[in-house]
Amino acid sequence: MADRPTPFEVTLSNRTLVRLLLVGTAFLLLVLLLWNVRNVLQLVLVSMFLALALNPAVTWFELRGVRRGRAVALVFLITIVTVLAILIIVFAPLYEEVRKFADDVPAYIDDLRRSRLLRELDARYDIFTKLQEQATKLPERLPGTASAFLGFAGAIFTALVNTFTVIFLTIFLLLELPSIGNSILTLLAPDTATRTRALTLDVNATVARYVAGNLVISVIAGATTTIAAYLLGVPFPVVMGVLVALFDLIPLVGASIGGALVVAVAFTAGLAPGLLMAAVQIGYQQVENNVLQPVVMRRSVNVSGLTVLLAVLVGSTLLGVLGALLAVPVAGSVQIGLREVLEARRQRVAELPEPVDPAPEPG
Repeated sequence: MADRPTPFEVTLSNRTLVRLLLVGTAFLLLVLLLWNVRNVLQLVLVSMFLALALNPAVTWFELRGVRRGRAVALVFLITIVTVLAILIIVFAPLYEEVRKFADDVPAYIDDLRRSRLLRELDARYDIFTKLQEQATKLPERLPGTASAFLGFAGAIFTALVNTFTVIFLTIFLLLELPSIGNSILTLLAPDTATRTRALTLDVNATVARYVAGNLVISVIAGATTTIAAYLLGVPFPVVMGVLVALFDLIPLVGASIGGALVVAVAFTAGLAPGLLMAAVQIGYQQVENNVLQPVVMRRSVNVSGLTVLLAVLVGSTLLGVLGALLAVPVAGSVQIGLREVLEARRQRVAELPEPVDPAPEPG
């Protein structure tokens, strides 16, 4: 009869159970805390990304004898001027068109009143009487309209507060980035500090290269759209180019969204301009997806296309457009960290003594 396996028991002391309960409770409280401050964490994450992206420019000024505080101020001044110029280029023509439309509204109303079709519709459906009734009911709807307007104003105010928060956080991070890094490195062992310093430099270089490469691709996309829109007679060619460049910053889907908007505007100029602009956008996106993007991804973050796709999907699911923007550099940074951990593991394995073969028994 075969021997039965010997049963064994696992005994946990009261101290171990208490420790497990405390650790589980602390973990749940930490998750709850992070969930409650998730908006703040998003702002901090954006500020860290911007600080890492702008730090190479600050370092460039420092190498030329400019103090770090002045270098940060110069970089931020250049960035703000660039953003304001983009906003002026985009919104100034739109404002002019809206103002022109508002000036022409009385003429449009007179044309409608003189329209024979409108008179026939009024005789059949009593349009003007219904409009008059709605106008008399408008004061009753003002409280709801006012609340909606206040909600919209509150959303704008919140966006402005978040924007200024990100700006100041980025400024402070840029000013304190070297001291923060040195403070963390002093807490580590010498070998670990050396590897951490190298890892930090690799991550900074990866983020900077990705931002620079993505900006270059966006500029190429915007310039291509501007030239094509100007040659085809599409309205506001510079605005169209700027919009495509901004949308092109979003990985994978940004170029398609911007191209679709430009093609829709091009069709307002005629069938031929719309079709030609569609051909231009499709052709450029093929070049960007098959030539420009692989080169940039390989030389900046060195990640595969599958990794980029998965990172963008996860990032967009967690943080929306912001997550899609941060997904690729974060994936590249994680890949660098994993490579460093695996390399350290290989070195420890290589330093282990070789196993000694047992001596053969006599006879």
